[in-house]
Amino acid sequence: MEVADAGRHPRPARSARALSLAPSYAVLCAVQAATVLAAHPPRKRGRAGLAGIVVPAALLGAGVAIIRAVAGGPHALALAGAIAAPLLAAAGPRRLPLAIALWLVAWLAHGLVAQGAGVALIALAAMTVAQLVARFAPDWSIVAGLVVVAAVDVVLVWGTRQVQPASSVLHSAALPQLAGRPIPPLQDATFGSATMGWLDLVAPALLGVVARKRLAAAAVTGLAAGAWGLLLVLTSTVPATVPVLPGLAFARARRGRIRHPREPRGARDGARSAR
Repeated sequence: MEVADAGRHPRPARSARALSLAPSYAVLCAVQAATVLAAHPPRKRGRAGLAGIVVPAALLGAGVAIIRAVAGGPHALALAGAIAAPLLAAAGPRRLPLAIALWLVAWLAHGLVAQGAGVALIALAAMTVAQLVARFAPDWSIVAGLVVVAAVDVVLVWGTRQVQPASSVLHSAALPQLAGRPIPPLQDATFGSATMGWLDLVAPALLGVVARKRLAAAAVTGLAAGAWGLLLVLTSTVPATVPVLPGLAFARARRGRIRHPREPRGARDGARSAR
């Protein structure tokens, strides 16, 4: 739900050698763009019209509410992320070896290497979540859902100021150990001095499943995310789902221009004969 400047944000960095904000944020922007590009729609598409709107918005609101109002909520969500991320990332036989390797790196390595593996796991998990949503929701519902989520994200980050304290508590939640080492912290995507929430990667994955021109949508999303990050000069937190909207607008506009001229050949021949 956000990107935070660790230099101005009270939560501690997980790496003793924290990368500065600009390159840290650039890496996460690149991950958002790569998620758009790598996400694929499922073969079977859904028809539950409101699923694409209700599910992402409900997850956003429920996550903040659990952290703020439920005792032990941050620990429970952190543990859920640590378990769900590798399981979702490993969906499918082709992903399983990659997910195992990334989890081992995130568990055994240190610093940026471990963080990069963790971010990759969450990105793969986000693609699986997007495919599951697309199995129930049609394209128009997912498009509307992305707009709603971005709007709610803006309100929560800048309007109510609920996201920053909730994310700080979630980020700092302790996790159990395995063989004397803490399991990988996968409750958020942290790289260097920048942090994004799960939904900040689920949103690009949802864009990927509805965009016909994923490469163009990915490029626009990455550039928009970089430009959006300039606001970090003025604030320590920005709603990181918003850069998906320019990519969405570009993808839908491209789709309209491509489809419009494609008339049946018979229709064009009939029009010529009528003249």
